[in-house]
Amino acid sequence: MQVIKFLFILVVVFVLVVLVMNKSISSYLEQKYHIIFYPQNDILNEADALKVKLEQVRMILSNESIMTEFEVEKEENLSVKKEQNLSLVLEKPEVIIGPEANISFIDNTKLEVSLNEEFLLIGDSLMQGVAVALNKDLKALGLKVVDLSKQNTGLSYKSYFDWAKETTKTLQNNKNIKYLIVLLGANDPWDIKKGGIYHRFNSKSWLEIYTQRVDEILKIAAKYNAKVLWYEVPPVKKEDLNKKLSILNQIYSQEILKNKGIFINTKLFFSKNDAYSAYIKDENNKSIKVRSDDGVHFTPSGAKEMSKLLLEYIKIKDINASF
Repeated sequence: MQVIKFLFILVVVFVLVVLVMNKSISSYLEQKYHIIFYPQNDILNEADALKVKLEQVRMILSNESIMTEFEVEKEENLSVKKEQNLSLVLEKPEVIIGPEANISFIDNTKLEVSLNEEFLLIGDSLMQGVAVALNKDLKALGLKVVDLSKQNTGLSYKSYFDWAKETTKTLQNNKNIKYLIVLLGANDPWDIKKGGIYHRFNSKSWLEIYTQRVDEILKIAAKYNAKVLWYEVPPVKKEDLNKKLSILNQIYSQEILKNKGIFINTKLFFSKNDAYSAYIKDENNKSIKVRSDDGVHFTPSGAKEMSKLLLEYIKIKDINASF
């Protein structure tokens, strides 16, 4: 009888976990195995909303970075390639952009920000961690923040989450947002499906599609007169993922500068000899841990340092200057 009771509880727990994690599971299946399965009904949508709320509560209470077990496994297996036709055409791999050792530079731009101007934060779980520090620091300056950051998201899979659509909707509904802060990319080094074809990562067509999606975000911001500040994804522990993120960073930097946005360099501050480091020296020459044990996300101290990098570009407008 005890065994039956135990098995029943196990099954119930498993079902609840699947319900709450349904969108994360669906995203993982599509990105890794090209299996498209996004069931839509009110129960599943509510379950996913509950997951988001629970993560937000946990984040507030612990002030730690968020990473689901599916993200961990996904990032650990980015180098694993699985040949699956699934009745769809796979574009032949063709490496176009190679990782560059250094695209780092410092932009000394200063933005005069008025207290009635708001900031919109978008991005994946990297941004979720940084958003905690940004919210605190920007609000301390008297500035308002709208945080849309959401884990498991990026620009590769619009079927799971469409950042262009969400950004447009938010900017349409809030005319006070004048600054768009972006941090994403860790979930994007995957094949992109478009027109019934899976375009291989770093192939010519993949680069064209991904660049268009970066440019789409920039054009949306320009349409609503929002200045874009886009974070470089800092080095991560796994070298294979690092090389892929370097390719994404090249796209971000090129498109941001072309569209007169601000590309926030992070590699200079979150690496040693251009390589990943979990520790950096603070202004007092003291070593502080800035990266989580997963080798990707930030500790609270790391999120604080990321926030400080953005604050370097901000100057509160003197309301008395015009009098």
